[in-house]
Amino acid sequence: MEQALTVQTKPVGFFDKLRLMVAAGVAVVLVSYVGWMAAEPTDPQMAVTFTDSGRSVWAAWPSLLVLTVVAAAVGSAVAGPRLPEAGMFAAAIGLAGLALHGGSMQMLLEYVADSDTANRRHLMVSMGVDTVLWAALLAVSWVVVAAVGRWLWGTRADGGPEKLQPPKKSSKNSSSLVDRLGGGPLALAVTSIVAMFVIWMTVARTPVANIARGQVIASVFFGLYLGAMAGRYFTGIDHARYYMLAPLVAALVGFLLGYLQANMSWASGASAAYAQLATTPLHALARPLPIEYIGVGLAGTIFGFWSAEKIEQVAGQERS
Repeated sequence: MEQALTVQTKPVGFFDKLRLMVAAGVAVVLVSYVGWMAAEPTDPQMAVTFTDSGRSVWAAWPSLLVLTVVAAAVGSAVAGPRLPEAGMFAAAIGLAGLALHGGSMQMLLEYVADSDTANRRHLMVSMGVDTVLWAALLAVSWVVVAAVGRWLWGTRADGGPEKLQPPKKSSKNSSSLVDRLGGGPLALAVTSIVAMFVIWMTVARTPVANIARGQVIASVFFGLYLGAMAGRYFTGIDHARYYMLAPLVAALVGFLLGYLQANMSWASGASAAYAQLATTPLHALARPLPIEYIGVGLAGTIFGFWSAEKIEQVAGQERS
């Protein structure tokens, strides 16, 4: 057990990072390139979705499920026990690569949106369903990654693989407020709120500006990255599964806000004319695609979780 603890708690080294890169590369090949054959829209310029691509959901979803699960399992095995979340990180990178094969939300609006309020609301409902379908791929992958961790290394999996660590001493992050509210849900809430705020502030120059793909990708990634770091700092919770739900929460809240603002009542004054355009985004948080929230967002969340862990390790070494 002591040897296992030493392996799990030592800093991530060069070969650990190299193995993570290999795991991500395998996932990109499986999910991004092979998965494109199953997920390619009827028009390659359209966005990659399950609900509005012109393909049957029941034809594309099972194929991508198999590819995502295999990518996560192989990524977990390749990355090793030092980073139990590596399989999920690799799968998320694969989905992010798949998203980049197709168009952005701007293209989706051009193809399927309308200036009618009912049509806009229908699109937001469709995006919510699409979000759940993408999240379901990773939920199944998480179960498989947990099983791989137990089988290969005997790591503990309490709802997901967790690193073996010595008992923690109480710290300023372990406050009575955290104990009363429940550390896990509070970590999820902090991560989601910080992420949504950052995305809201950075995803566009103005509410009516065209959707810039690169800006959306960066906004989602760093929003969830900073959210996970903040969540871990303020709550001290080291169970990754709570943070990994944040992209799903942010996406569903974003499309709900888009649904509620489908009448474009916020567009007034100089922006009033944009309410008549089908391509005007309904809300800042409705600019990313579901696959961008789930793929890019999960990658940012896990990377932020690891970064916060590294900061904790450095702070612990300085105190000792």
